[in-house]
Amino acid sequence: MDSKVKTKNIILASDHAGFKLKEEIKKFLIKKKEKVLDLGTNNTSSVDYPIFAHKLSLKIKKSGLYFLE
Repeated sequence: MDSKVKTKNIILASDHAGFKLKEEIKKFLIKKKEKVLDLGTNNTSSVDYPIFAHKLSLKIKKSGLYFLE
């Protein structure tokens, strides 16, 4: 069995309504030694979700990865 641990790069984003859940998911992933890029939002103040969806979609497009394994 290979002793190497494969690390995934995971990108997270949410609006204000999903902020607390995103933070819990981020903590879980970091404990699992995953690389996490958090695109926001950074608090529960009201924001428009399309701003963060757009940031996320640009990152995915730039990466060239369009599906989950």
